[in-house]
Amino acid sequence: MKKLDLTKLFWSKSRTKLLEKFYLEYESWNTEWFHIRLLSRDLDEQLNSIKRELESLEEIWMLKSKSENKKKLFFLDKHFPLHEEFKSMFIKTYSPFKSLESYFKTQENLDLVIINKWLENRLMENTTSIVDIFLIWTIDKIEFNNFLSKTFFNKKIKYAIIDVADFKNRLEYNDKLVFNILWQDWNIFIKDSLEIEKSLNKKQ
Repeated sequence: MKKLDLTKLFWSKSRTKLLEKFYLEYESWNTEWFHIRLLSRDLDEQLNSIKRELESLEEIWMLKSKSENKKKLFFLDKHFPLHEEFKSMFIKTYSPFKSLESYFKTQENLDLVIINKWLENRLMENTTSIVDIFLIWTIDKIEFNNFLSKTFFNKKIKYAIIDVADFKNRLEYNDKLVFNILWQDWNIFIKDSLEIEKSLNKKQ
């Protein structure tokens, strides 16, 4: 499904990013109230811009606020008349791929990164793929799990990680699981220094 650019609907990049965060956090059962500086940092937007948009959204009753420890905190007002409609819209238009690609580009020990395209709809439904992400590299699992949790708003993501030696050994012995992962439908090769995709295409 082609993803709608909601900035064209809301006329503001900051407002779109704010609403997306609020609605997706809400959908993931995160009941935390957010303060302005945290939102500015997480969304990489200017503080004044975030403050202005938050106040505007509060004026039309999409958000509610409270003061705590000299900070003004914001959260969705679930009594807003179009609450469910907006939530559905942001869930359906959210795409994690840009965040995934940016994250993996910063990792130097990558040999292979495969992402299954159905992962794009993970916030709406469970995927049927064997794994959503297949990696060959050295990884800090705590950091990676934190990244996935933030990117997919605490939805469970299926991934597998093995090192190069183990991967080549499994290929040599025709490991069924590895080959099923490599051949599953809708795989997207983000990085492939081992030229696995080229090898698979030759076998077709």
